Amino acid sequence: MATMDDVSKEAHVSRGTVSNYINGKPVKADNVEKIKKAIEKLDYVPNASAQSLKRNRSDYVVFIIPRVNTPFFSQLTNDIQLALREMNLKMILCVSESEAQKEMIYIQMAKSQKVAGIITISYSDIEDLVPADIPLVALEKQVSNFFPLIISDNFRGGQIAAQKLVEGNSSKLLYIAQKPEYEAGANRRKGFVDYCERNQISYQTFFSKNKKMPQQDFQEFIEENLENQHFKYDGVFCETDEFAFSFWGALKEQGIKVPQDVQVIGFDGIRVFPRQEPILASIKQPTNLIAKFAVEYLMNLIDSGHERNEEFEPLVLPVSYIPGKSVR
Repeated sequence: MATMDDVSKEAHVSRGTVSNYINGKPVKADNVEKIKKAIEKLDYVPNASAQSLKRNRSDYVVFIIPRVNTPFFSQLTNDIQLALREMNLKMILCVSESEAQKEMIYIQMAKSQKVAGIITISYSDIEDLVPADIPLVALEKQVSNFFPLIISDNFRGGQIAAQKLVEGNSSKLLYIAQKPEYEAGANRRKGFVDYCERNQISYQTFFSKNKKMPQQDFQEFIEENLENQHFKYDGVFCETDEFAFSFWGALKEQGIKVPQDVQVIGFDGIRVFPRQEPILASIKQPTNLIAKFAVEYLMNLIDSGHERNEEFEPLVLPVSYIPGKSVR
């Protein structure tokens, strides 16, 4: 296994110059090229533990996410990892299942491991749990004004969904979500309601309280709103793609055709496979931009020493509409 001394000899530079390069300190451009070539030739891997001790922090970033077994969270996790890799950082993935106790454990772990920072989608109150010396970037829900927040334009997404349903000749709209309602979902609903009320479109909202089996609630709701075997609503917007597919399935079980009888639009817009033909119409979140800016903000906090004396305005990223077979 190659050592720093081997790289020094191969590149014809001092060991100190190689050390400076590896630890991110200024090195002359011509020496940088020599060191890069030597490292590649020798397949040299720097000692991460030693570097961490020198910098008093590791090269790891904790990413706390509610779950990873959905296309959206899976894609976001992948994009975060790629963005961190570009900055020579590594990711520790922590799945919280939206439980405050688990988030607390992960934050304590981050503190003890002296991680470079935290990126989190947290629905709990964790502001007082985050050590002052650990940079943090929040996604979807604000932790504090003193931590950057990156969100998709959920309000605009709700407006677009309602507009597209109306353009497809739906006149009785329905918004479907889950209780308890989280911040991003609430803004999607508000955008949907805003469009309907401004344009005098009939609408209703329905919240499932069954976290594990919402489809059972969907079935009951559909049955309660059948009039002569016709569903009372002809356009449905769901707070997530997962809900949209579930509701679509519940409609199908009642013999209600999508999109002929009812149009359905979801939210997230992530394909399971890159070349997958869009089946469900959806409002797409820009996971690549979310990841890019999350890591950029984190790096800025790391470089600045992260003194909590600056308040951040939320960074709101644009969403887009993806047509699919669930709309006319």
